[in-house]
Amino acid sequence: MTQKETFLQFIETSLKQLNLHRQIAFECEVDGIILDLHDKVIDHCNLLKDLVGNSELSVNYINQFQNDINQTLNYFPYRQQANLQFIHPQHKEQYRKTIEDQRSPLEQQLTLLHFNLDFFKKLGFFNNNIVAIGANGSGKTSLSNKLKTYIQNNGVVISAQRILLVPTFETLHNPSKTAQELKTTQLRDKSNKNQNDFGHLQQEFGVVLKNLLADSIASGNAFRIKAIEQTKKGEQISEPPTTNLDRTLEIWNSLIEHRIISCVDGMNINVESENGRPYPAIQMSDGEKVMLFLIAQVLQAPNSGFIIIDEPEMYLHKTILKKLWDILEKERQDCIFIYLTHDLDFATSRTTAKKIWIRSFTNPDKWDIENIPENDLPEPLLLELLGSRKNILFCEGKKGSIDEKIYNILFPGFTITPVDNCFAVINYTKAFNKLPNSTTKAFGVIDSDHHGTERLQALEPENIFSLSMTEPENLFLDESFLLILAKQLLFDDTTVEQIKDDVLKQLEKEIELQISNYVSAKINYYFKDSHVSKGNTLTTVNENFTKFSNEIKIQEWYDKRKLEIEKIISDKDYLKALSVFNNKGLKAIANKHFKITDFTDKAIKLMQFQTDTHDLLRKHFPNEIAKKNGI
Repeated sequence: MTQKETFLQFIETSLKQLNLHRQIAFECEVDGIILDLHDKVIDHCNLLKDLVGNSELSVNYINQFQNDINQTLNYFPYRQQANLQFIHPQHKEQYRKTIEDQRSPLEQQLTLLHFNLDFFKKLGFFNNNIVAIGANGSGKTSLSNKLKTYIQNNGVVISAQRILLVPTFETLHNPSKTAQELKTTQLRDKSNKNQNDFGHLQQEFGVVLKNLLADSIASGNAFRIKAIEQTKKGEQISEPPTTNLDRTLEIWNSLIEHRIISCVDGMNINVESENGRPYPAIQMSDGEKVMLFLIAQVLQAPNSGFIIIDEPEMYLHKTILKKLWDILEKERQDCIFIYLTHDLDFATSRTTAKKIWIRSFTNPDKWDIENIPENDLPEPLLLELLGSRKNILFCEGKKGSIDEKIYNILFPGFTITPVDNCFAVINYTKAFNKLPNSTTKAFGVIDSDHHGTERLQALEPENIFSLSMTEPENLFLDESFLLILAKQLLFDDTTVEQIKDDVLKQLEKEIELQISNYVSAKINYYFKDSHVSKGNTLTTVNENFTKFSNEIKIQEWYDKRKLEIEKIISDKDYLKALSVFNNKGLKAIANKHFKITDFTDKAIKLMQFQTDTHDLLRKHFPNEIAKKNGI
């Protein structure tokens, strides 16, 4: 019989017991609230019956639901009666009181039933592992503590609260006792809200190790007894079983170079450095200790259950983090791992896991959880942006670039997101705005270099706009901005005029280079924006390609651009020059006249500390960006 069939049979039996118990409660004239609780549990069982019967859920979920119902049945004291005949009038009051005494725990259990079902529904009953991403304050630790109570015997919740004290042992209890201690510790709230919580946190590592060691000793004793029996019978002695302790040591040693941990006496963990010097486990680094703790916890988790880890990255070096969880997932393929994290690098390293987003948390137990949809944005970038409470502004550049610094200062109301080039800005802005249920919008700003007016206008309905400069660094050459900087550096207005003249002279020197680069870029954009119409014969393919090629008018584009730049130079239109001059080396002109070597750094500092410069520079941006500033 499959697990599903066993569960459905169990539910049918449970429903019979619950319906009979409701009749008993009614006969004993219990409070109406108690009858209502009976009805709610019966409704819940019917819901689970339909859910499991009409879908192919993982055994992990079926086990969890069966555990929940088993626990609930404990609050129906007469459920195993065959009929109503046991109710004698003189005992009816006693029966009534016994049933009504279960009201409080039954109400709590119903909350558990509803929470678990709702939580796993939000996860979509995935059969693979899950990464729940949430920023600080999104309720990850609160969710961890709630699950610790509600998962019960069907998994383990590894809290972010970890005090890594490795004890030494002189004696060990039998495995059944240490296993019970471990389960009690796993279910205990570790929110560290009072002194008792702190004491339990201190003892947790010891409890985890104690069960690991006790189980290994018991397994070894059982093997020796079996070996003696096999020897007496003249049979070949079987291989000793691999224990969780064996695997723990093996996994740890495979991940840490120049260190070896062992358990020679069967009671205590020891470490040996590369020079052969042994030392006790208590002297290990936090990273080494947490690896031992996590491995031992995961290997001792219940079969076919859930392993929920709050902040799986804590204390672990990036080089080990991915390897460790890859190994542990492989070791416990029977379990579903649910990671609660804000580490986006770790989240993206779980390549086969389903990603969900914890959008918000309302105390005490309401979480807004959503699936992260498929999207054209790269997953690491998508995960990063989903947590933003501000609108997104995509711009050209790299993380840490001058461009990003400029945008962050001028537009603090946006989440500034630099991406490789203008095509990435365009594509990512469109992709983000296609996301369902997003409370934020994306805007894009591209540099005006080499883009035609028609092209830029076509992008505006997609929330993509252009800076009036060829690139953001040209903003620092804005005349009003230069005048403020000149005054700060003790230069008069004539110095700014000299900078303007030299910029125009440099443009005249480079006119052939600037025009040629413009035409080359225009051809490139044309090919990326266009496509050759499909042809069904070789003739139509050639015709379509010829038509496509004829639309590339190199000489016409060259001549038009040349006239434009020559007019800028003859009119001495400095502002227009900044909008067409694509040369990152223009700062050398400012350095020369201001007699400095760090013009860009000084310009950024001026922006940071003189906010009146912001409006001077924002005027070069479209109103859709400058006026909104993220709103």
